[in-house]
Amino acid sequence: YCACALWQKERGQSKMKKTFAVILCAAVILLATAFALQGVTRLNAQKDHVKLMETLLPNGKDFIKLDYTEKDGIIRSVHKASNGYVIETVTQGYADEITMLIGVDNQGVVTGLVTLNAHETNGLGNEILYDHVFLSNFLNKSDTFTINTDGSDSFSSATDTADTNENEISVDGITGATVSSKAVAKCVNAAVAYVTGADVQSSATEWGG
Repeated sequence: YCACALWQKERGQSKMKKTFAVILCAAVILLATAFALQGVTRLNAQKDHVKLMETLLPNGKDFIKLDYTEKDGIIRSVHKASNGYVIETVTQGYADEITMLIGVDNQGVVTGLVTLNAHETNGLGNEILYDHVFLSNFLNKSDTFTINTDGSDSFSSATDTADTNENEISVDGITGATVSSKAVAKCVNAAVAYVTGADVQSSATEWGG
């Protein structure tokens, strides 16, 4: 009886070891798969990012990320191609930070821009994500941009911009979203100034500015 009980015990332990080994093997496989999928996800994200940059800077190829250490508070990264740059900018909007990618050719002309991230007020400031008419005002130009407001913006408490000079282009802001509109202009101005070397004071985004 004792021998039989010992054999059954050893058999049970053997089954437990086999079960544990199977579970451990499955866990290793799942972990390896997860890491592999993360790699694929990162690769796909990189490909999408490159494709987006090529769209923002037509004919731009073989982008190289440049070291950028200036503390201007707006430009976060710079990618260079033979015919220009795609510049990532971040600035404060009405509700939160606004992140944009802006294509600028070697002559300082804006070739494309897109708002990557914004959490502005729905139906107002958040239109900077979708308002192609507003965003198109910045295309194919290289001067400093200011936002034109018709009187004061009662929603954001922002007031009229100052009179523009001959080197500035006045753009109509999104109705009820002067602060968000100025944030876009500030990002574009910073990107153009990086390429042209201009000493430009971008439009303020503070309320009342």
